[in-house]
Amino acid sequence: MRVTIIGGGAAGCFAAVNLKRMAPQTDITVLEAGRKILAKVAITGGGRCNLTNTFEGISDLKEAYPRGDKLMRRLFNTFGPRETRSWFEKEGVRLVTMDEGCIFPASQDAMQIVRTLSNLMTRLGITVKTGCRVHEIRKEGSRFRIISNDGSDILTDQAAVMTGGGSSPFLSPLALGIVPPVPSLFTFNIGDEGLRKRMGLVVPVVSLGIPGTNFRSHGTLLITDWGISGPATLKLSSFAARYLNEMDYRSPLLIRWLGDMDLEDVRDLLESFRTEHARKLVSSAHPAQLPGRLWEYLIEKSGIREDKRWAETGTKGLNRLAETLFADPYRIEGRCAFKEEFVTCGGVALSEISYKTLECKKHPGLFFAGEALDIDAITGGFNLQAAWTTGYVVAKSLSESYGDGD
Repeated sequence: MRVTIIGGGAAGCFAAVNLKRMAPQTDITVLEAGRKILAKVAITGGGRCNLTNTFEGISDLKEAYPRGDKLMRRLFNTFGPRETRSWFEKEGVRLVTMDEGCIFPASQDAMQIVRTLSNLMTRLGITVKTGCRVHEIRKEGSRFRIISNDGSDILTDQAAVMTGGGSSPFLSPLALGIVPPVPSLFTFNIGDEGLRKRMGLVVPVVSLGIPGTNFRSHGTLLITDWGISGPATLKLSSFAARYLNEMDYRSPLLIRWLGDMDLEDVRDLLESFRTEHARKLVSSAHPAQLPGRLWEYLIEKSGIREDKRWAETGTKGLNRLAETLFADPYRIEGRCAFKEEFVTCGGVALSEISYKTLECKKHPGLFFAGEALDIDAITGGFNLQAAWTTGYVVAKSLSESYGDGD
């Protein structure tokens, strides 16, 4: 049996290794458009590889997967985060859990994951062709013909597409439903120069929201020389990816600098400062989670002079400061890629596949996994977990389709 996997990323390589182990007689070829396989894995997590997540604190998978949560919930019954950890530990990769449940190799080196998978593929005899960009796949009887830009013409018994979200052009002969891919996981350009001057500052807990929508996020914020970044920003960009694309990445934004505190609680906090720090300058006594340089900017925005003491702050001034801390308005004026990590939402519509096997309903023998599907997640190891899970499920489905299941 000949199986061709299109895409040498996390999902493709993981599927190849597991399929070869489940069905050793299978002839497997992995086609990768780039010069190297697993190039994106090598840079994920800032080069440390955020392999997966503990999922602790995630009560509903919708919190982690803006698109594809129902499918992921089902697939986790076959291969989930626990199985991922066990799989890599059995291959000699020691793991550590960091903040917010993020799981990394203890080596803090993404290349350890790249080497682990690459070495397994070599050892198992899996054929890898790099620099091989597929430009057409079509059905011929019960098999598939895959034509590439390098002149390759492969007739394969079964095929699995595991490329990024922009893979739709070569699928056009198959007449599948495709959700147009748009960027996800990006940072925001903010025009406010006063804020950008505070670049490098980190606020541990803020809430972000887009007025007039239900898009909200919560987490750490990083102020940059172009605007804002950090988990709160990336999370909002993920949930609002399609909306922001439709708005050409121009939108109002509200920052709640004290997280989920409501307006009355913010006022009460400021009243306590006015009582307890009456003789101190407003600029020198402030909530601990707000860096001093940011606080100076916020009181300036609220019309409070930096030489004013807390006891001299009137009710109107205190209310203006409370409103700034509770709902500080800015404007998104564009997006920036998150380092070199690029995630898209969109891809093959989930209605086109079996939720159990990830096999195409219209074309039996054709499978999809990873970013080829309309599944994507917030930052924190969730996107790689989707790759491991869907890659494993396709391997299992392929092996079982010709009587060699595990």
